[in-house]
Amino acid sequence: MKEKEKAEALKRIEDLLNLQSKLFSEFGEDKYNVFIFGSYPTTGYNEQTSDVDVAVYTQDFELYKRIAAEIELYFWEKGVESDIFYIDLTIPAPFFVAPLKAQIQFTDYYPQELIDFKHVCEEQLRQIKEKIVA
Repeated sequence: MKEKEKAEALKRIEDLLNLQSKLFSEFGEDKYNVFIFGSYPTTGYNEQTSDVDVAVYTQDFELYKRIAAEIELYFWEKGVESDIFYIDLTIPAPFFVAPLKAQIQFTDYYPQELIDFKHVCEEQLRQIKEKIVA
């Protein structure tokens, strides 16, 4: 792996830490969580074709909208496309497994209902994979 790719990935992780600090300053850190997944924090990120994948969980949809707007502005100012979505516990789907298992989470806010939701999504994904293999 090239040293330049490593340095660029470390710079993106540093940018995520700056965003985390900005969100902590504005919103605290106990009523939401932000999950970064996909290639953005890795050496596999491609500036021409990749974006940053972000999922936000909170029980307060108004708070989600404010956080999402801050995140979108942050990445827009850096010239980075962002894909930001709300983790809606009323609609379990296998897609949610990726962000809920993300290595990069901005807060420790991961209440039991989110843990239960992750398990339901994982089970749906397992069933789909089982059907594909059969």
